[in-house]
Amino acid sequence: MGVYLLRAMSGGTSRMRVLVASQLLLAALIVIGIWAALPARWWPVDVIGTGLAVLHGLGALGLLSGKAWGRLVSLVASWSTLVIGATAVTLLAFVVSHLSGLYGPVGAGGALLMGTMAALVLPYLVGLPLLQLRWLPARDAT
Repeated sequence: MGVYLLRAMSGGTSRMRVLVASQLLLAALIVIGIWAALPARWWPVDVIGTGLAVLHGLGALGLLSGKAWGRLVSLVASWSTLVIGATAVTLLAFVVSHLSGLYGPVGAGGALLMGTMAALVLPYLVGLPLLQLRWLPARDAT
């Protein structure tokens, strides 16, 4: 095991277990959300989402096995997910304001739907990556 992993685990192995479990959970949620829940296929969503899920899975396996590349892959996966999630929530907020402002009461239903989507995306594609970035072990100083 890497020195940084041992140092992070000395504070408690529960933190590392939660980090690995959250990365595996996020990978599973992305795959299920794209391949089971979405009714239509669109190749940008399929490719980017599956790539994020693979990155999270590889990062979790790297951290679990104590490989040096595990931290780097986890960082790339978490930052990528955070950027994509923040962009998605921002765009959904713009759509909500556009629908409700332009179409008034008629657009209220669409605005409600987009607002619900933003609320569902926020914890998994913004909150969880922030938590993962906070809990990733510090880089080895030696």
